[in-house]
Amino acid sequence: MTTSPAHKQFPPRFRALTAASLTCCSLLLSAVPAIAADQQSAIQHGRQLAQACAACHGIDGNTANPALYPNLAGQAPAYLELQLANFKSGERPNPIMKGFAASLKDSDMHDLSVYFGAQAVKAQPSSNHELEEKGKRIFTKGSAAGAPACASCHGAEGHGQAAFPRIASQPAGYTLKQLHVYRDAPKFNNPLATVMKGVAVKLSEDEMKSVSAYIATVP
Repeated sequence: MTTSPAHKQFPPRFRALTAASLTCCSLLLSAVPAIAADQQSAIQHGRQLAQACAACHGIDGNTANPALYPNLAGQAPAYLELQLANFKSGERPNPIMKGFAASLKDSDMHDLSVYFGAQAVKAQPSSNHELEEKGKRIFTKGSAAGAPACASCHGAEGHGQAAFPRIASQPAGYTLKQLHVYRDAPKFNNPLATVMKGVAVKLSEDEMKSVSAYIATVP
């Protein structure tokens, strides 16, 4: 029995490992269509569930009432799913959202989060360039009183990273309202909310308005 020149270059153990690697790759590639199908099924079901969210957040996750409600489009699905679970349990107090979340099963929360995460978010243009530029400085460098740069936790483009959510393209009115909540609440049980309180108390009202205006413009 002869051995091809290619096989002469590698020991049998290496050839066995290579064959095993190729088998694993083949199995992984064959799983891709199934994953894509599951994703599409979740998005379709999520869109049906999103009908109940449309009045406040928009059917595509871009709110029609930016002074009160956040955009959900483009948000990390894991973050959205966690928030729905926290609303349902009461960990994150909100009577309206608790009522909506109460009827959702875990699978519903997952599908709804996947759907909104897959939607394109719409940034809002600023009408005050000076305010926007001031907000950009705070976002990238922090405040004069020592608040850290928003980018250090939420990413250079505000798209979120690790446990920190996407804040880019959030309506200025909603972001400002949330900063007020973080600043004014006596304490939080959630460690990430506690971190945000430490940031908010080092921002002046003008700085809050500036950074909120800038964040709204980031795509």
